[in-house]
Amino acid sequence: MPTRSGKTTTRKRANGAEKKSPPSVQASTGEQDRLRSTLSVQRTTPTLRLLALEKLRTAIIDGEFAPNTRLVERQLCDLLGVSRTIVREILRQLEAEGWVVNPPYKGPTVAALSLEQARQMYEMREALEGMAARLCARRATAEQINQLERIVDEMSLAQSKRDLHRHLDTIKRFYEVMLKATGNEILAEFLSSQHHRLTRLRSMSLFQPKRAAVSVVEKRRMVAAIKRRDEKAAQMTSELHIRKAAEAAQIAYRPDETTPTTTGSRSRATRRTRYKASA
Repeated sequence: MPTRSGKTTTRKRANGAEKKSPPSVQASTGEQDRLRSTLSVQRTTPTLRLLALEKLRTAIIDGEFAPNTRLVERQLCDLLGVSRTIVREILRQLEAEGWVVNPPYKGPTVAALSLEQARQMYEMREALEGMAARLCARRATAEQINQLERIVDEMSLAQSKRDLHRHLDTIKRFYEVMLKATGNEILAEFLSSQHHRLTRLRSMSLFQPKRAAVSVVEKRRMVAAIKRRDEKAAQMTSELHIRKAAEAAQIAYRPDETTPTTTGSRSRATRRTRYKASA
């Protein structure tokens, strides 16, 4: 009997152990599902929404939709070949980026920088990018300087082919390398956060005849100064580059070239543009 009782006790303990599953597993199943849904990385190709967003953003950069152009949802659905839901989503995204505004009683409209806003942006660029060039001359590695030289070569090729998209892309990569080379993360983060605004200013100035070619020459001089470790020359060259860009961009603010338009039409400023982006 004692033996039987011992076996029973052992069996009960075993059964009890089987019934006790780790509480952390069962109790957190719902929480794990929620976290999985929140953190899961989607491995997908660009969605229709992202493709439509890029198309419309590019059209605005190219001047296909001039500043103050009213963006009519129905017409955009037809032009982009997407639903009205997608059009509304991408218009909200472009509004968040500063490309589109939504004034009362007018609806989504291509944003137009005022002359005063542009002047302030160029003042900021002159000060901060001049500082970035100085720090780059001080701290850039040999490999980073080589990268800058290669990018300027690509920039020159894009300019010779009158490819605005590629030109803007090389400018973006140029500043990414230069900002990283400054060794100043705060400066780099701030200027990177202004990417969309700066792209608007750059596209505006590059649209002006001959400006694109001159811009490449100015950047070559900047890289040459950085390569010589001439901090003062690098800063001065960068600041002069910004001032020249500001002068070119001012042409976009002629009173007779900023009349409001609607989706599908182009302003006189756009029609006069000679520096066309390739398809």
